Amino acid sequence: MSEGRELRRELGLFTCILLVIGNIIGVGIFTTPGEIAQGLPTAGWVLMAWIIGGLMTTAGALTYGELGAMFPKAGGNYVFLREAFGPLIAFLYGLAYALVTTAGTIALLSIGFAEYLGMHTGTWQSKTFSILVVLVLTLFNYRGVKIGANVMNVLTLAKIAAMMLLVLLGFSFGNGHPGHFTPFFSGETKPILFALGAALVPMAYTYSGWNSTVLVAEEVKNPLRNIPVSLIAGTLLTTLIYVLMNAVYLYAVPLSDLLGSVRVADQAASSLFAPWAANLTKALVSLSVLGCLSATMLSNPRTVFAMGRDGLFFKWAGKIHPTYQTPSGAILFESVMGCLFILVGNFGQILSFLSVPLVIIFAMTVCSIFVFRIRRPDLPRPYKCWGYPFVPAFYVIISFLMVYSKFMSKGVQGIIGILVVLGGIPVYYLMLWYKSWRPSSVSLHPR
Repeated sequence: MSEGRELRRELGLFTCILLVIGNIIGVGIFTTPGEIAQGLPTAGWVLMAWIIGGLMTTAGALTYGELGAMFPKAGGNYVFLREAFGPLIAFLYGLAYALVTTAGTIALLSIGFAEYLGMHTGTWQSKTFSILVVLVLTLFNYRGVKIGANVMNVLTLAKIAAMMLLVLLGFSFGNGHPGHFTPFFSGETKPILFALGAALVPMAYTYSGWNSTVLVAEEVKNPLRNIPVSLIAGTLLTTLIYVLMNAVYLYAVPLSDLLGSVRVADQAASSLFAPWAANLTKALVSLSVLGCLSATMLSNPRTVFAMGRDGLFFKWAGKIHPTYQTPSGAILFESVMGCLFILVGNFGQILSFLSVPLVIIFAMTVCSIFVFRIRRPDLPRPYKCWGYPFVPAFYVIISFLMVYSKFMSKGVQGIIGILVVLGGIPVYYLMLWYKSWRPSSVSLHPR
């Protein structure tokens, strides 16, 4: 593999927008609306919750647009944290993201894909099929970023078209009822505000993945324009899709029947058309999950690559393939880790433990814009965050309200997750010690 330091810029604006949408839309929009709707008294408040979640995501995208245009390098959050707060904080985030979040997400999505195709989770048939899917997508992404991007584009466009077809047919020919939307808004303000805050916690999962363009920033053409535009356009379009999907759910099923349901899409399709239509939504969900898996495997390994290049991970993880010009070592690492997670199973709890520290770290990443504006005002800013400082402050405030809600409901999980991430501190200093007596080592200091 090459010792080259830069990846090739081959991703255009259209692909970057689809990468954002593809990374966000996975299984959540089909399974979490029933949980998110709990505590909200009317359909209007349910739709409002999804709009607020989308606005929060867009606030993050507006902020990341400035950061990504300033530092168009592979790794996204890792790079911003390194430049703003130093290599230790960046390493703690990168280690958790590389070893657990990315690998766990790959495993969950591949297992979910097999499940929606009718395979029983935990069987050797399911595990073998899931691993095969991961290996095929690994091959596409290993052979070239354009090949991986083309696969992702096709899958993402297909799932967007299928979702919009469901919305169009549901409202045009479905057996829904507009009375499900009345009264649109009602209820006491204080309980509703608390319910909206609680709804944002599971919604953060459903909107996650919106930062994907900054992860592949080093491979984006005209990054000074395409990174911010793709982040903003991708999050806004996803918000529109999510609101339309929830609207058709509520048109199909009364809110009282939607609460707590984990098969919302199946339930809505059966009500709108006929019981057999649930099979079509299962096909839609499987397509959506596969598209999200493809987008994840295209973008997420770039964090491992950035760490390897900085000397904060295995050296081979930071190398570029001499022929395909991809971060091949990082791609293979995340693929192998994902396959190991598939074989081991029972790791969903680990991912839930990391939800609190990752929300905190994402908030810190958004806070880095304040650090750069104060400490490094002369840095070129091809794009400046619209609404600064209120937009990033809005994101940070909502993030910590989410953390507060999580601690109020499952405080032990949050504490364990934070301790797991802090467990990376001795690993970091062990690596510093190890590198100190290797003269050929890569510098661990932020560049």
